[in-house]
Amino acid sequence: LTRSLPGAGGQEQRMLRRAAHLATRPAFTAALPRHVPVRTLALGPAQGGQVSDEMLDKLSKLSTQALIDGLWVMGWPSSFIEGARPLAKGQKCAGRAVTLRFVPHRPDVAADKPAGMDSPEYEAFEKCGPRDVLVMASVGPWESVGGDIKFLRLKQLGVGGLVTDGSVRDTDEILSYGFPVFSFSTTAKQGPAIMQPWECNGVIECGKVVVRPGDAIIGDQDGVVVVPAAAAEKVYEIAHNREEIEGIIKDELIANPGPPGKYYPFKPPIKPESPLGQLLTKKGVKFHSTLAGPGRRSYSSLAGSRRSMASYPGLAKDPYYKTPEDLAKTIATFAEHRACAVLRTPKQELTMPAMEAAVNGGFKLAEFTLTTPGCLDTLADFRAKYDGKVLVGCGTILDVSDAKRALDAGAQFIIAPVFVPEVVTWCATRNILIAPGCQTPTEAFHAYKAGAQIQKIFPGVANGHMWVKAVSAALPMLSLNPTSGVDLDNAGDFLNNGAFGVGLVAPLFPPDKVAAKDWDAIQANAAKVIGNVKAAGPGPKP
Repeated sequence: LTRSLPGAGGQEQRMLRRAAHLATRPAFTAALPRHVPVRTLALGPAQGGQVSDEMLDKLSKLSTQALIDGLWVMGWPSSFIEGARPLAKGQKCAGRAVTLRFVPHRPDVAADKPAGMDSPEYEAFEKCGPRDVLVMASVGPWESVGGDIKFLRLKQLGVGGLVTDGSVRDTDEILSYGFPVFSFSTTAKQGPAIMQPWECNGVIECGKVVVRPGDAIIGDQDGVVVVPAAAAEKVYEIAHNREEIEGIIKDELIANPGPPGKYYPFKPPIKPESPLGQLLTKKGVKFHSTLAGPGRRSYSSLAGSRRSMASYPGLAKDPYYKTPEDLAKTIATFAEHRACAVLRTPKQELTMPAMEAAVNGGFKLAEFTLTTPGCLDTLADFRAKYDGKVLVGCGTILDVSDAKRALDAGAQFIIAPVFVPEVVTWCATRNILIAPGCQTPTEAFHAYKAGAQIQKIFPGVANGHMWVKAVSAALPMLSLNPTSGVDLDNAGDFLNNGAFGVGLVAPLFPPDKVAAKDWDAIQANAAKVIGNVKAAGPGPKP
Protein backbone atom coordinates (compact mmCIF):
# COMPACT_ATOMS: atom_id res chain seq x y z
CA LEU A 1 0.00 0.00 0.00
CA THR A 2 2.84 2.39 0.66
CA ARG A 3 4.21 2.07 -2.87
CA SER A 4 3.10 4.43 -5.61
CA LEU A 5 0.91 2.93 -8.29
CA PRO A 6 1.89 3.71 -11.90
CA GLY A 7 -0.29 6.56 -13.20
CA ALA A 8 -1.90 7.26 -9.81
CA GLY A 9 -2.73 10.93 -9.24
CA GLY A 10 -2.35 13.03 -6.08
CA GLN A 11 -5.78 12.11 -4.74
CA GLU A 12 -5.13 8.39 -5.24
CA GLN A 13 -1.76 8.67 -3.53
CA ARG A 14 -3.33 10.38 -0.51
CA MET A 15 -5.97 7.62 -0.30
CA LEU A 16 -3.27 4.96 -0.36
CA ARG A 17 -1.26 6.66 2.36
CA ARG A 18 -4.39 7.03 4.51
CA ALA A 19 -5.25 3.36 4.03
CA ALA A 20 -1.74 2.41 5.08
CA HIS A 21 -2.04 4.58 8.17
CA LEU A 22 -5.34 2.99 9.14
CA ALA A 23 -3.90 -0.49 8.66
CA THR A 24 -1.12 0.22 11.16
CA ARG A 25 -3.03 2.22 13.80
CA PRO A 26 -3.81 0.72 17.24
CA ALA A 27 -6.72 -1.69 17.03
CA PHE A 28 -9.10 0.19 19.36
CA THR A 29 -12.19 -1.17 17.60
CA ALA A 30 -10.94 -4.75 17.64
CA ALA A 31 -10.47 -4.52 21.38
CA LEU A 32 -14.11 -3.69 22.04
CA PRO A 33 -16.19 -6.31 23.88
CA ARG A 34 -18.13 -8.54 21.49
CA HIS A 35 -21.50 -7.41 22.86
CA VAL A 36 -20.83 -3.74 21.87
CA PRO A 37 -22.66 -3.09 18.58
CA VAL A 38 -20.77 -1.37 15.77
CA ARG A 39 -22.84 0.61 13.24
CA THR A 40 -21.73 0.62 9.66
CA LEU A 41 -23.29 1.87 6.42
CA ALA A 42 -26.07 3.56 8.39
CA LEU A 43 -25.43 7.07 7.08
CA GLY A 44 -27.42 8.94 4.49
CA PRO A 45 -25.64 10.75 1.64
CA ALA A 46 -23.53 13.73 2.75
CA GLN A 47 -24.41 15.86 -0.25
CA GLY A 48 -28.00 16.94 -0.75
CA GLY A 49 -27.97 18.20 -4.32
CA GLN A 50 -26.13 20.25 -6.90
CA VAL A 51 -25.94 24.05 -7.18
CA SER A 52 -25.03 25.13 -10.70
CA ASP A 53 -22.67 28.02 -11.43
CA GLU A 54 -25.60 29.94 -12.86
CA MET A 55 -27.66 29.50 -9.68
CA LEU A 56 -24.65 30.40 -7.53
CA ASP A 57 -24.28 33.66 -9.45
CA LYS A 58 -27.96 34.44 -8.93
CA LEU A 59 -27.83 33.75 -5.20
CA SER A 60 -24.73 35.92 -4.85
CA LYS A 61 -26.69 38.94 -6.05
CA LEU A 62 -29.22 38.67 -3.23
CA SER A 63 -28.77 39.91 0.33
CA THR A 64 -28.52 37.42 3.16
CA GLN A 65 -31.75 38.90 4.54
CA ALA A 66 -33.54 38.03 1.31
CA LEU A 67 -32.29 34.45 1.47
CA ILE A 68 -33.35 34.08 5.10
CA ASP A 69 -36.77 35.35 4.08
CA GLY A 70 -37.02 32.81 1.27
CA LEU A 71 -36.21 29.93 3.59
CA TRP A 72 -38.71 31.20 6.18
CA VAL A 73 -41.46 31.32 3.58
CA MET A 74 -40.74 27.68 2.74
CA GLY A 75 -40.95 26.70 6.40
CA TRP A 76 -37.27 25.72 6.68
CA PRO A 77 -35.33 26.28 9.93
CA SER A 78 -32.97 29.22 10.39
CA SER A 79 -29.88 29.02 8.21
CA PHE A 80 -27.94 31.96 9.64
CA ILE A 81 -24.56 30.80 10.96
CA GLU A 82 -24.34 32.32 14.42
CA GLY A 83 -21.05 33.99 15.25
CA ALA A 84 -19.60 34.06 11.73
CA ARG A 85 -18.83 37.73 11.18
CA PRO A 86 -16.77 39.30 8.37
CA LEU A 87 -13.14 39.77 9.31
CA ALA A 88 -13.08 43.10 7.47
CA LYS A 89 -15.62 45.53 6.06
CA GLY A 90 -16.88 44.96 2.55
CA GLN A 91 -16.20 41.22 2.48
CA LYS A 92 -18.64 38.99 0.58
CA CYS A 93 -18.53 35.35 -0.42
CA ALA A 94 -20.56 32.96 -2.53
CA GLY A 95 -19.62 29.36 -3.14
CA ARG A 96 -20.36 25.70 -2.60
CA ALA A 97 -19.58 24.30 0.83
CA VAL A 98 -16.54 22.14 1.44
CA THR A 99 -16.95 21.04 5.05
CA LEU A 100 -14.44 20.24 7.76
CA ARG A 101 -15.36 19.01 11.23
CA PHE A 102 -13.15 19.39 14.28
CA VAL A 103 -13.50 17.20 17.37
CA PRO A 104 -12.17 17.81 20.90
CA HIS A 105 -8.63 16.60 21.53
CA ARG A 106 -8.17 13.06 22.85
CA PRO A 107 -4.99 10.96 22.72
CA ASP A 108 -6.52 8.12 20.70
CA VAL A 109 -8.14 10.60 18.30
CA ALA A 110 -4.78 12.31 17.81
CA ALA A 111 -3.13 8.93 17.24
CA ASP A 112 -5.73 7.75 14.71
CA LYS A 113 -5.93 10.99 12.74
CA PRO A 114 -3.86 10.82 9.55
CA ALA A 115 -0.86 13.09 9.91
CA GLY A 116 0.84 15.60 7.64
CA MET A 117 -0.47 15.95 4.11
CA ASP A 118 -3.08 13.25 4.73
CA SER A 119 -4.80 15.18 7.52
CA PRO A 120 -8.53 15.78 6.88
CA GLU A 121 -7.95 19.55 6.90
CA TYR A 122 -5.52 19.37 3.98
CA GLU A 123 -7.84 16.96 2.20
CA ALA A 124 -10.50 19.67 2.54
CA PHE A 125 -8.10 22.40 1.41
CA GLU A 126 -7.33 20.58 -1.83
CA LYS A 127 -11.01 20.40 -2.71
CA CYS A 128 -11.30 24.21 -2.60
CA GLY A 129 -11.27 26.59 -5.52
CA PRO A 130 -12.78 29.95 -6.55
CA ARG A 131 -16.29 28.50 -6.52
CA ASP A 132 -15.92 26.88 -3.10
CA VAL A 133 -16.21 28.11 0.48
CA LEU A 134 -14.47 26.15 3.22
CA VAL A 135 -16.82 25.77 6.22
CA MET A 136 -14.98 24.73 9.40
CA ALA A 137 -16.97 23.56 12.43
CA SER A 138 -14.96 24.41 15.53
CA VAL A 139 -15.43 22.95 19.02
CA GLY A 140 -15.64 26.44 20.54
CA PRO A 141 -15.88 30.07 19.47
CA TRP A 142 -12.43 31.08 20.73
CA GLU A 143 -10.55 28.03 19.41
CA SER A 144 -8.22 28.55 16.44
CA VAL A 145 -9.06 26.74 13.21
CA GLY A 146 -5.83 27.95 11.58
CA GLY A 147 -3.53 30.81 10.72
CA ASP A 148 -1.30 32.29 8.05
CA ILE A 149 0.84 29.23 7.18
CA LYS A 150 -2.07 26.83 6.77
CA PHE A 151 -4.29 29.32 4.99
CA LEU A 152 -1.54 30.29 2.57
CA ARG A 153 -2.56 27.15 0.70
CA LEU A 154 -6.13 28.45 0.41
CA LYS A 155 -4.78 31.65 -1.11
CA GLN A 156 -2.77 29.62 -3.62
CA LEU A 157 -5.90 27.67 -4.55
CA GLY A 158 -7.94 30.87 -4.93
CA VAL A 159 -10.59 29.77 -2.44
CA GLY A 160 -13.90 31.61 -2.63
CA GLY A 161 -14.07 32.11 1.14
CA LEU A 162 -13.64 30.66 4.62
CA VAL A 163 -16.42 30.42 7.20
CA THR A 164 -16.13 29.19 10.78
CA ASP A 165 -17.89 29.44 14.11
CA GLY A 166 -14.42 29.43 15.68
CA SER A 167 -11.59 31.95 15.50
CA VAL A 168 -8.60 32.56 13.24
CA ARG A 169 -5.00 33.57 13.95
CA ASP A 170 -2.55 35.94 12.24
CA THR A 171 -5.24 38.40 11.24
CA ASP A 172 -3.06 40.84 9.31
CA GLU A 173 -1.54 38.11 7.15
CA ILE A 174 -4.90 36.49 6.45
CA LEU A 175 -6.39 39.82 5.42
CA SER A 176 -3.48 40.31 3.02
CA TYR A 177 -4.34 37.00 1.33
CA GLY A 178 -7.40 38.64 -0.16
CA PHE A 179 -10.05 35.96 0.27
CA PRO A 180 -13.11 36.69 2.46
CA VAL A 181 -13.09 35.28 5.98
CA PHE A 182 -16.07 35.04 8.31
CA SER A 183 -15.27 33.98 11.88
CA PHE A 184 -16.45 34.38 15.44
CA SER A 185 -13.33 36.35 16.28
CA THR A 186 -9.55 36.41 16.12
CA THR A 187 -7.30 34.70 18.62
CA ALA A 188 -3.66 34.06 19.51
CA LYS A 189 -4.46 30.57 20.84
CA GLN A 190 -3.19 27.39 19.21
CA GLY A 191 -5.75 24.85 18.03
CA PRO A 192 -4.08 21.38 18.06
CA ALA A 193 -3.97 21.13 21.85
CA ILE A 194 -7.72 21.71 22.01
CA MET A 195 -9.16 20.04 18.92
CA GLN A 196 -8.30 17.89 15.92
CA PRO A 197 -9.58 18.04 12.32
CA TRP A 198 -11.48 14.78 11.89
CA GLU A 199 -13.74 14.65 8.86
CA CYS A 200 -13.73 16.25 5.42
CA ASN A 201 -16.96 16.75 3.51
CA GLY A 202 -19.34 15.23 6.01
CA VAL A 203 -22.54 16.78 7.32
CA ILE A 204 -21.57 19.27 10.03
CA GLU A 205 -23.13 21.75 12.42
CA CYS A 206 -21.56 25.21 12.20
CA GLY A 207 -22.95 28.08 14.26
CA LYS A 208 -26.08 26.02 15.10
CA VAL A 209 -26.80 25.42 11.40
CA VAL A 210 -26.56 22.14 9.50
CA VAL A 211 -24.23 22.35 6.51
CA ARG A 212 -23.95 19.67 3.84
CA PRO A 213 -21.17 19.56 1.25
CA GLY A 214 -22.31 21.39 -1.86
CA ASP A 215 -24.76 23.72 -0.08
CA ALA A 216 -24.58 27.33 -1.26
CA ILE A 217 -22.76 29.56 1.24
CA ILE A 218 -23.58 33.26 0.90
CA GLY A 219 -21.89 35.87 3.09
CA ASP A 220 -22.13 39.65 3.33
CA GLN A 221 -21.69 42.31 6.00
CA ASP A 222 -24.63 40.92 7.97
CA GLY A 223 -23.19 37.43 8.24
CA VAL A 224 -23.42 34.06 6.50
CA VAL A 225 -26.44 32.10 5.30
CA VAL A 226 -26.54 28.46 4.20
CA VAL A 227 -28.86 27.77 1.27
CA PRO A 228 -29.52 24.00 1.07
CA ALA A 229 -28.59 22.69 -2.35
CA ALA A 230 -31.87 20.78 -2.54
CA ALA A 231 -33.87 23.99 -2.11
CA ALA A 232 -31.65 26.56 -3.82
CA GLU A 233 -33.85 27.22 -6.84
CA LYS A 234 -37.02 27.69 -4.78
CA VAL A 235 -35.24 29.90 -2.25
CA TYR A 236 -33.95 32.08 -5.06
CA GLU A 237 -37.38 32.34 -6.68
CA ILE A 238 -39.06 33.51 -3.47
CA ALA A 239 -36.27 35.82 -2.30
CA HIS A 240 -35.77 37.36 -5.74
CA ASN A 241 -39.48 38.01 -6.21
CA ARG A 242 -39.82 39.67 -2.80
CA GLU A 243 -37.02 42.05 -3.72
CA GLU A 244 -38.73 42.77 -7.02
CA ILE A 245 -42.00 43.69 -5.29
CA GLU A 246 -40.03 46.07 -3.07
CA GLY A 247 -38.74 47.69 -6.26
CA ILE A 248 -42.30 48.34 -7.40
CA ILE A 249 -43.16 49.82 -4.00
CA LYS A 250 -40.14 52.11 -4.02
CA ASP A 251 -40.82 53.30 -7.57
CA GLU A 252 -44.40 54.08 -6.59
CA LEU A 253 -43.31 56.07 -3.53
CA ILE A 254 -40.85 58.05 -5.64
CA ALA A 255 -43.52 58.84 -8.23
CA ASN A 256 -46.20 59.55 -5.62
CA PRO A 257 -44.57 60.60 -2.31
CA GLY A 258 -46.36 59.44 0.79
CA PRO A 259 -46.01 57.32 3.94
CA PRO A 260 -44.37 53.96 3.12
CA GLY A 261 -46.75 52.27 5.54
CA LYS A 262 -49.40 52.25 2.84
CA TYR A 263 -47.54 49.39 1.14
CA TYR A 264 -44.62 48.53 3.37
CA PRO A 265 -43.57 46.42 5.17
CA PHE A 266 -45.55 43.61 3.65
CA LYS A 267 -45.89 40.05 4.75
CA PRO A 268 -47.75 37.08 3.31
CA PRO A 269 -50.40 36.75 2.21
CA ILE A 270 -50.92 39.89 0.09
CA LYS A 271 -54.65 40.52 -0.02
CA PRO A 272 -56.00 41.68 -3.41
CA GLU A 273 -58.04 44.42 -1.73
CA SER A 274 -55.04 45.82 0.18
CA PRO A 275 -53.21 48.93 -1.13
CA LEU A 276 -50.25 46.75 -2.16
CA GLY A 277 -52.51 44.21 -3.81
CA GLN A 278 -54.25 46.99 -5.74
CA LEU A 279 -50.87 48.46 -6.75
CA LEU A 280 -49.60 45.14 -8.06
CA THR A 281 -52.85 44.56 -9.92
CA LYS A 282 -52.59 48.03 -11.46
CA LYS A 283 -49.07 47.20 -12.64
CA GLY A 284 -50.32 43.99 -14.20
CA VAL A 285 -48.46 41.82 -11.71
CA LYS A 286 -49.93 38.50 -10.67
CA PHE A 287 -49.24 37.53 -7.09
CA HIS A 288 -49.95 34.66 -4.75
CA SER A 289 -49.68 33.90 -1.06
CA THR A 290 -46.17 33.11 0.11
CA LEU A 291 -47.26 31.22 3.21
CA ALA A 292 -45.35 27.97 3.63
CA GLY A 293 -47.30 24.75 3.26
CA PRO A 294 -48.75 22.34 0.72
CA GLY A 295 -50.26 23.93 -2.33
CA ARG A 296 -48.88 27.39 -1.57
CA ARG A 297 -47.07 29.32 -4.29
CA SER A 298 -44.71 32.27 -4.38
CA TYR A 299 -45.06 35.59 -6.18
CA SER A 300 -44.93 35.40 -9.94
CA SER A 301 -41.78 36.59 -11.69
CA LEU A 302 -41.31 40.33 -12.02
CA ALA A 303 -38.55 42.64 -13.27
CA GLY A 304 -35.82 44.40 -11.34
CA SER A 305 -33.96 43.62 -8.13
CA ARG A 306 -33.56 45.35 -4.81
CA ARG A 307 -32.51 44.66 -1.27
CA SER A 308 -34.98 42.63 0.78
CA MET A 309 -36.88 43.08 4.03
CA ALA A 310 -36.85 39.93 6.13
CA SER A 311 -40.24 39.11 7.66
CA TYR A 312 -40.35 36.94 10.77
CA PRO A 313 -43.45 35.65 12.51
CA GLY A 314 -44.07 37.49 15.76
CA LEU A 315 -41.18 39.96 15.57
CA ALA A 316 -42.57 41.69 12.48
CA LYS A 317 -45.71 42.44 14.52
CA ASP A 318 -43.65 44.31 17.10
CA PRO A 319 -44.55 48.02 16.77
CA TYR A 320 -40.86 48.96 17.08
CA TYR A 321 -39.64 46.56 14.39
CA LYS A 322 -37.82 48.15 11.45
CA THR A 323 -36.94 46.42 8.21
CA PRO A 324 -33.35 45.54 7.32
CA GLU A 325 -33.64 48.05 4.50
CA ASP A 326 -34.59 50.77 7.00
CA LEU A 327 -31.48 49.95 9.01
CA ALA A 328 -29.27 49.88 5.91
CA LYS A 329 -30.48 53.35 4.90
CA THR A 330 -29.86 54.72 8.39
CA ILE A 331 -26.31 53.36 8.47
CA ALA A 332 -25.69 54.65 4.94
CA THR A 333 -26.80 58.12 6.04
CA PHE A 334 -24.32 58.00 8.93
CA ALA A 335 -21.57 56.86 6.56
CA GLU A 336 -22.35 59.68 4.15
CA HIS A 337 -22.46 62.59 6.61
CA ARG A 338 -20.18 61.21 9.38
CA ALA A 339 -20.70 64.05 11.92
CA CYS A 340 -23.55 64.19 14.45
CA ALA A 341 -24.59 67.27 16.44
CA VAL A 342 -25.12 66.21 20.07
CA LEU A 343 -27.06 68.74 22.15
CA ARG A 344 -27.26 68.86 25.92
CA THR A 345 -28.64 72.05 27.53
CA PRO A 346 -30.40 72.85 30.84
CA LYS A 347 -33.28 74.81 29.29
CA GLN A 348 -35.86 73.32 26.94
CA GLU A 349 -36.63 76.60 25.16
CA LEU A 350 -33.02 76.78 23.94
CA THR A 351 -32.96 73.29 22.44
CA MET A 352 -34.82 73.80 19.16
CA PRO A 353 -33.07 77.01 18.03
CA ALA A 354 -29.65 75.67 19.03
CA MET A 355 -30.09 72.50 16.95
CA GLU A 356 -31.54 74.50 14.06
CA ALA A 357 -28.38 76.64 14.08
CA ALA A 358 -26.29 73.46 13.72
CA VAL A 359 -28.50 72.27 10.87
CA ASN A 360 -28.19 75.65 9.15
CA GLY A 361 -24.43 75.19 9.39
CA GLY A 362 -24.63 71.90 7.51
CA PHE A 363 -25.35 69.08 10.00
CA LYS A 364 -27.59 66.25 8.77
CA LEU A 365 -27.38 64.08 11.90
CA ALA A 366 -28.91 65.36 15.15
CA GLU A 367 -28.97 63.80 18.63
CA PHE A 368 -31.11 65.08 21.49
CA THR A 369 -30.14 63.77 24.94
CA LEU A 370 -32.58 62.69 27.66
CA THR A 371 -30.67 64.83 30.18
CA THR A 372 -32.15 67.90 28.47
CA PRO A 373 -35.51 69.01 29.94
CA GLY A 374 -38.41 68.26 27.60
CA CYS A 375 -36.09 66.28 25.34
CA LEU A 376 -38.73 64.00 23.81
CA ASP A 377 -41.20 66.80 23.13
CA THR A 378 -38.51 68.80 21.35
CA LEU A 379 -37.36 65.72 19.44
CA ALA A 380 -40.90 65.10 18.21
CA ASP A 381 -41.29 68.70 17.06
CA PHE A 382 -37.90 68.67 15.37
CA ARG A 383 -38.60 65.39 13.58
CA ALA A 384 -41.91 66.75 12.29
CA LYS A 385 -40.20 69.87 10.91
CA TYR A 386 -37.09 68.23 9.42
CA ASP A 387 -38.33 64.77 8.51
CA GLY A 388 -36.51 63.54 5.42
CA LYS A 389 -33.91 66.31 5.70
CA VAL A 390 -32.16 65.47 8.98
CA LEU A 391 -31.74 62.08 10.67
CA VAL A 392 -32.85 62.45 14.29
CA GLY A 393 -31.76 60.33 17.24
CA CYS A 394 -31.95 60.23 21.01
CA GLY A 395 -29.08 59.85 23.47
CA THR A 396 -28.52 58.92 27.12
CA ILE A 397 -30.65 55.78 26.68
CA LEU A 398 -30.08 53.52 29.68
CA ASP A 399 -32.77 50.86 29.40
CA VAL A 400 -35.31 49.42 26.97
CA SER A 401 -38.05 51.65 28.40
CA ASP A 402 -35.98 54.72 27.49
CA ALA A 403 -35.48 53.35 23.98
CA LYS A 404 -39.20 52.78 23.49
CA ARG A 405 -40.08 56.30 24.66
CA ALA A 406 -37.46 57.77 22.32
CA LEU A 407 -38.77 55.79 19.35
CA ASP A 408 -42.35 56.78 20.20
CA ALA A 409 -41.23 60.41 19.98
CA GLY A 410 -39.75 59.83 16.53
CA ALA A 411 -36.10 58.90 17.15
CA GLN A 412 -34.51 57.17 14.17
CA PHE A 413 -31.45 55.93 16.04
CA ILE A 414 -30.47 55.25 19.65
CA ILE A 415 -27.32 56.39 21.48
CA ALA A 416 -26.25 55.24 24.95
CA PRO A 417 -23.44 56.58 27.14
CA VAL A 418 -22.56 53.04 28.28
CA PHE A 419 -22.82 49.50 26.94
CA VAL A 420 -26.07 48.01 28.27
CA PRO A 421 -26.34 44.52 26.65
CA GLU A 422 -30.13 44.24 26.91
CA VAL A 423 -30.60 47.59 25.16
CA VAL A 424 -28.21 46.62 22.37
CA THR A 425 -29.88 43.24 21.89
CA TRP A 426 -33.37 44.73 21.92
CA CYS A 427 -32.45 47.32 19.28
CA ALA A 428 -30.36 44.99 17.10
CA THR A 429 -33.08 42.35 16.84
CA ARG A 430 -35.49 45.05 15.66
CA ASN A 431 -33.11 46.56 13.09
CA ILE A 432 -32.77 49.79 15.07
CA LEU A 433 -29.39 51.51 14.87
CA ILE A 434 -27.79 51.47 18.33
CA ALA A 435 -24.45 53.07 19.32
CA PRO A 436 -23.52 52.24 22.94
CA GLY A 437 -20.76 54.05 24.78
CA CYS A 438 -17.51 52.09 25.06
CA GLN A 439 -14.11 53.04 26.44
CA THR A 440 -11.86 50.07 25.66
CA PRO A 441 -11.26 47.90 22.59
CA THR A 442 -12.62 44.93 24.54
CA GLU A 443 -15.83 46.75 25.41
CA ALA A 444 -16.26 47.97 21.82
CA PHE A 445 -15.78 44.44 20.50
CA HIS A 446 -18.31 42.98 22.94
CA ALA A 447 -20.79 45.67 21.88
CA TYR A 448 -20.18 44.75 18.24
CA LYS A 449 -20.73 41.05 18.96
CA ALA A 450 -23.96 41.90 20.78
CA GLY A 451 -25.24 43.61 17.62
CA ALA A 452 -24.23 47.27 17.99
CA GLN A 453 -23.76 48.56 14.45
CA ILE A 454 -21.74 51.57 15.69
CA GLN A 455 -19.59 51.79 18.81
CA LYS A 456 -19.53 55.21 20.47
CA ILE A 457 -16.18 55.97 22.11
CA PHE A 458 -16.95 57.76 25.36
CA PRO A 459 -15.55 59.37 27.37
CA GLY A 460 -12.50 60.72 25.55
CA VAL A 461 -9.43 58.50 25.28
CA ALA A 462 -5.75 59.32 25.57
CA ASN A 463 -4.01 60.12 22.27
CA GLY A 464 -7.36 60.75 20.58
CA HIS A 465 -7.24 59.97 16.89
CA MET A 466 -4.10 57.83 17.23
CA TRP A 467 -5.98 55.55 19.62
CA VAL A 468 -8.74 55.24 17.03
CA LYS A 469 -6.15 54.48 14.34
CA ALA A 470 -4.59 51.69 16.39
CA VAL A 471 -7.88 50.09 17.42
CA SER A 472 -9.52 50.29 13.98
CA ALA A 473 -6.42 48.70 12.43
CA ALA A 474 -6.44 45.82 14.93
CA LEU A 475 -10.24 45.38 14.87
CA PRO A 476 -11.31 46.43 11.36
CA MET A 477 -14.84 45.08 11.82
CA LEU A 478 -15.64 47.87 14.33
CA SER A 479 -17.31 51.19 13.41
CA LEU A 480 -15.87 53.59 15.98
CA ASN A 481 -17.63 56.89 16.65
CA PRO A 482 -15.74 59.09 19.16
CA THR A 483 -17.56 62.02 20.79
CA SER A 484 -15.79 63.36 23.87
CA GLY A 485 -12.45 64.81 22.76
CA VAL A 486 -13.64 65.76 19.27
CA ASP A 487 -13.55 69.51 18.55
CA LEU A 488 -13.95 71.92 15.65
CA ASP A 489 -10.38 71.45 14.45
CA ASN A 490 -9.60 67.76 14.98
CA ALA A 491 -12.78 66.11 13.66
CA GLY A 492 -11.07 65.45 10.34
CA ASP A 493 -8.08 63.88 12.13
CA PHE A 494 -10.36 61.27 13.71
CA LEU A 495 -12.08 60.51 10.41
CA ASN A 496 -8.79 60.26 8.52
CA ASN A 497 -7.48 57.77 11.06
CA GLY A 498 -10.20 55.15 11.02
CA ALA A 499 -13.24 56.65 12.76
CA PHE A 500 -16.55 55.73 11.15
CA GLY A 501 -18.00 59.03 12.37
CA VAL A 502 -17.74 61.65 15.11
CA GLY A 503 -20.05 63.37 17.57
CA LEU A 504 -19.75 67.07 18.47
CA VAL A 505 -21.03 68.21 21.87
CA ALA A 506 -19.70 71.24 23.80
CA PRO A 507 -17.26 72.45 21.09
CA LEU A 508 -20.23 72.79 18.73
CA PHE A 509 -22.64 74.07 21.38
CA PRO A 510 -20.55 76.17 23.85
CA PRO A 511 -22.74 76.63 26.95
CA ASP A 512 -22.12 80.38 27.04
CA LYS A 513 -23.15 80.78 23.38
CA VAL A 514 -26.30 78.71 23.91
CA ALA A 515 -27.22 80.71 27.05
CA ALA A 516 -26.64 83.98 25.14
CA LYS A 517 -28.73 82.69 22.21
CA ASP A 518 -25.82 83.40 19.88
CA TRP A 519 -27.13 81.18 17.12
CA ASP A 520 -24.83 82.75 14.52
CA ALA A 521 -21.80 81.58 16.50
CA ILE A 522 -23.16 78.03 16.66
CA GLN A 523 -23.93 78.08 12.95
CA ALA A 524 -20.36 79.22 12.27
CA ASN A 525 -19.03 76.39 14.47
CA ALA A 526 -21.13 73.93 12.52
CA ALA A 527 -19.94 75.23 9.16
CA LYS A 528 -16.31 74.90 10.28
CA VAL A 529 -16.76 71.31 11.45
CA ILE A 530 -18.66 70.26 8.35
CA GLY A 531 -15.91 71.76 6.22
CA ASN A 532 -13.35 69.56 7.96
CA VAL A 533 -15.61 66.52 7.70
CA LYS A 534 -16.18 67.00 3.96
CA ALA A 535 -12.44 67.36 3.45
CA ALA A 536 -12.01 63.92 5.03
CA GLY A 537 -14.38 62.43 2.46
CA PRO A 538 -17.19 59.89 2.80
CA GLY A 539 -16.95 57.05 5.27
CA PRO A 540 -16.47 53.36 4.48
CA LYS A 541 -19.42 51.57 2.94
CA PRO A 542 -21.64 50.16 5.71
